Amino acid sequence: MGFHGDPPPGSREPFHFPSVLASTARHRKGSLKALELFPHRCPTALMSEATLSVDLGGTSLRLALLDKEGEILAQQTLSSDLVREAQDLIRVLSQEAELFRFRAEKIDREIRGMALGIPGLVDSKHGIVLQSPHFPAWRDVALREALQNNLPFPVLMENDANQAALGEAWKGAGREWPSFILLTLGTGIGGGIILDGKIFHGPNGFAGEVGHIVIDRQGPPGALGSRGTLESLASQSGLRLQLKNLQESPSAPSISHEILALDPNDSELPKKLFELGQGGNPDAISLWEQFGSSLGCGIVSLSLAFGFQRFVIGGGLSAAWALFANACRREAQGRTYPSLAPRLEVIPAKLGNEAGLLGGARAVQAFTLP
Repeated sequence: MGFHGDPPPGSREPFHFPSVLASTARHRKGSLKALELFPHRCPTALMSEATLSVDLGGTSLRLALLDKEGEILAQQTLSSDLVREAQDLIRVLSQEAELFRFRAEKIDREIRGMALGIPGLVDSKHGIVLQSPHFPAWRDVALREALQNNLPFPVLMENDANQAALGEAWKGAGREWPSFILLTLGTGIGGGIILDGKIFHGPNGFAGEVGHIVIDRQGPPGALGSRGTLESLASQSGLRLQLKNLQESPSAPSISHEILALDPNDSELPKKLFELGQGGNPDAISLWEQFGSSLGCGIVSLSLAFGFQRFVIGGGLSAAWALFANACRREAQGRTYPSLAPRLEVIPAKLGNEAGLLGGARAVQAFTLP
């Protein structure tokens, strides 16, 4: 979902960080001349190649050193609270990259490049973060330029769901599928489209914002103001709203005590609803089935509009897949052409939290191949 076209009319110029970052890079050990002349070549041919992959989320910043087969050689997890400001992210990543470069050299590896997955609207072609839901202060930030000035290897940037989709295409659920759509279910819904083995950005770079498609005009308001969006019904936010509506409905007296006792704002709500559903609580099972039906409506809309027949479900809520899978598939297959229904496949992701890290490694490999 990176922005690949020219900035829209009236948009602001991207914010560039002070040139002191470049002067810092010039004093690093080793010259950047080799990178400038041969940006796709590893200067030390005797070392095995490795990649540094970064996955930034609302709560954690994950970094991993991976070999060319996708095996994680070293990793580090930090709190996202350390990087709420873009300048802090640049500082932290520059420091961590230097530490990872040292680790790599100790095991005869050389980092060929770094890939950074960021939630939100990312202009991956120009390395600019237009905006991010978890980092509201970031608007039109020229992040890649600042990082590149500090690091002696190429830096790539991508939307986090796109990067995760590439990981699933390489080593996960989409490995046998040349084309599919990944939906990541969390606080909202992210999406990544793989077309013929590559990330599909669309003409203007925003393809994949699947959480904002409207499936019920009378539904609850979504993040952008539209009512009845997919993510307002089939995400953590949607699950909380469904529970609240159930607790306040006229049928509340007949609802189980366990459901009435739940707090819709509890951070552990999805886990508790999952445990109740696994235990056979009929109200919890019903909530998950409603969740799955809404997801199925979104999937069939995407399938009919764009011709995709294969969908992968990831994100934190995919852990409850067993409780909403049947409802999701039933809704999706029941609303498409009968002749297409058997071909419409919806399966859970396989890589979990490592999807974005593997996708980043794959992106660097594609960029640095001779």
